[in-house]
Amino acid sequence: KQWYQRRVAITAGIDEAEGGVNTGATFITHLFNAMQPFHHRDPGIVGILSSVKLNRKCYYGIIADGLHTHPAALRIAHRTNAPCAVLVTDAMAAMGLGDGSHCIGSQSVTVTGKKAVISGTETLAGSVATMNSCVENFMRNSGCTLVEAVNCATKHPAQLLKCVDLYGTLDFGTVADFVIIDTDVNVLATFIGGDCVYKSDNIVGFFD
Repeated sequence: KQWYQRRVAITAGIDEAEGGVNTGATFITHLFNAMQPFHHRDPGIVGILSSVKLNRKCYYGIIADGLHTHPAALRIAHRTNAPCAVLVTDAMAAMGLGDGSHCIGSQSVTVTGKKAVISGTETLAGSVATMNSCVENFMRNSGCTLVEAVNCATKHPAQLLKCVDLYGTLDFGTVADFVIIDTDVNVLATFIGGDCVYKSDNIVGFFD
């Protein structure tokens, strides 16, 4: 409760989930992953998405990389509580390095395509997904619109962190950190503080 009063976002990963939220927890980490499975008599933390006993919003992070969370689970989460969905990549340092073995700190991981595992096992070692790929995957599998999917990666996280007056939207007075994407969610340009720091060769005419 003291952390909540100090405006620190608290993660829910506890047995008494509703009590945790009502005491100050505001976020569920990696919904469906490494947590008590849903049961019809004891829905566990997943039940928070439809609980009517909460005194505040509880957002939930969901890994939409196509591996951590089944498409049906994405749809269930979105259709149950779309306004609180927060897309996370769970990406680690091997993202963008391509297939092969990589050392992440003292841990050896093997990347094959979109999958990263602890070397010599089939245990997922985080993700190598980019945020735009998660947005596209979430949109395609949940049936939501592009605007809704983008909000899950921008506006909702800012609302969770109580900084939506500066980040997460393109409202007047907010920080000019944004990307330009096409309808397939490919990144065409990236701006930080209003300055273009990346421009794809595929963007034509925008800067002319």
